[in-house]
Amino acid sequence: MPRSTIVICTFNRPGPLARAIATARAQALPAGEDAEVLVVDNSPDSNARAAVAAMIPEPGLPLRYLAAPDPNISLARNAGVAASTGERVIFLDDDERCEPGWLHALISTQLETGADLVFGAVIPEFPGGPPDWDPTGRSYERKLSWPTGSRLTLRHDEGVSGRWIGTGNSLLMRATCLDAQAPFDPFLGRCGGEDFDLFLRLFERGRRFVWCAEAVVRELVPPDRATLAYMRARNFRTGQIYGTVLLRRSRTPRRDGLLLMAKGVVQLGLVGLRWALSGGGRPAALQSVKFTEVAGKITWWRLARATRA
Repeated sequence: MPRSTIVICTFNRPGPLARAIATARAQALPAGEDAEVLVVDNSPDSNARAAVAAMIPEPGLPLRYLAAPDPNISLARNAGVAASTGERVIFLDDDERCEPGWLHALISTQLETGADLVFGAVIPEFPGGPPDWDPTGRSYERKLSWPTGSRLTLRHDEGVSGRWIGTGNSLLMRATCLDAQAPFDPFLGRCGGEDFDLFLRLFERGRRFVWCAEAVVRELVPPDRATLAYMRARNFRTGQIYGTVLLRRSRTPRRDGLLLMAKGVVQLGLVGLRWALSGGGRPAALQSVKFTEVAGKITWWRLARATRA
């Protein structure tokens, strides 16, 4: 029984998936450790089955395939967790490729720190070149200048990294993080936020989150996701997801919903003022992205209503 399982949930991405599998299977391991790669196919027609089957005989870490045909990322992740029986579950997105030493670094960091969750860096790759509105690509990257083993919280410090913790490129200990029968909420699997919801619950339970600087993956960012319009839309939805997750967990959702909207209105005014005074260019673009995220918090109920429909 492998002590670690790399779970790759996929949905209609055959090219990037093949790259993710190949780079994951090529990883070296610390002494005494073993691992496998499990592909969970979330497409209704199981369209990754043949491609994965063709890769199984190739050299590298053992590879398995699992069909989870009901499109819902929470159901796919829960199926991957249930099918992996080792100590650690490591999530890799199907559009990410692993740098050499990635897996060794994740596992070593967990062993050395005793952490419950370990997160590594996500560096964007732009086939069409970086976006004009963010030529450094920082808005797409999770990269902290902190030493390995540093403690993480749920608070996103935008001065430290463009993105914060997420399921892609993360290691979770089964005994302390994935002990529930369905750790990822299927309701949120239809709209997003299932990983944020899980991290909230784990953080409240006192689980230890740490950073691993040497565990690096590179994420493919196609041209249609490198636009300012896409980033605004994504952050608007992020704001809605934030409100949805918090209020699903609230004991007084009506009161807390009104309070969230009131705070959002104040934030919207402040961010709108900073946007107006930013003077154009990248600062203005980033403020516009932040503006749409706050607007999403104010309209969180629209996402919840659409998901129930």
